[in-house]
Amino acid sequence: MAQWVDDLRQTKTDVGDPSGDTLTSLTDKIGDGATTVVADLASILADLYDGSVKNVMLNRDMPYLTEYWATEAINGAYWETVTDGASTAVFGEAAGYMYADLDTDAVADDDVMLNGKYRWQVRPSVFSDTNTPVEAFDLEFELQIITAVTEHDNTHFFLGLAPSKTNDITTQDIIGFYLDTDELKGKTDSGGTESTTGAITATLTNWNKFKIRMTSDSVVFSFNGTAETAITTNIPDDNMYLIFGTRAEAAGAVGLNVGTVRAWYEEAV
Repeated sequence: MAQWVDDLRQTKTDVGDPSGDTLTSLTDKIGDGATTVVADLASILADLYDGSVKNVMLNRDMPYLTEYWATEAINGAYWETVTDGASTAVFGEAAGYMYADLDTDAVADDDVMLNGKYRWQVRPSVFSDTNTPVEAFDLEFELQIITAVTEHDNTHFFLGLAPSKTNDITTQDIIGFYLDTDELKGKTDSGGTESTTGAITATLTNWNKFKIRMTSDSVVFSFNGTAETAITTNIPDDNMYLIFGTRAEAAGAVGLNVGTVRAWYEEAV
């Protein structure tokens, strides 16, 4: 493979000089006028090969999490659950999805929550510094809410990272998605001072993809691949748990289906 790519690089260099063996062979087979096409193809393939090598170099053994619920259970080695009253947290599957199925009972102020058992070092203020190997931290997950968003208590609907095992959005030093008068937003909090995104247009009863990316100077919230304006103020440094939680606002059950979850550090090289 490497030798073939070297030949392609030489082909790229030989544009305009069809005497090169690789270029002559290919153009003879394709026909007259193919020199430019083959040279362009050679350039693209060589660049892709170079990129793949660089990607391997960037893929160091940094801590990461991938949860696809393949064991068909909520694994207590990695996850903990909170289930008030008769609330439940079990494995679920439907329409090709596998997920953690979190449901409250039909009692106002009862919570259900899934949290990671271990904390992540989230300290964006020093990401990319020469004395740390971490350049960024990413959290990405699929999620669907159960029951209309108006039935979820806004004060305890939280999807993100917190320094304690709670879905209370008034907790200090958190980073995550939350509800503000039933509209989805992202927010950061540092010492009780908050920064938020604008309202995110969302049909939360559908399956959706959420992402939070933290770098040295910003936090970016993305929803179904669309990034919101970066938050650059009130970004906390703390050791944080993954949190997915909600609360019944009135006497009606609500819930969350938490699908694939990925979290990873990126290394500065």
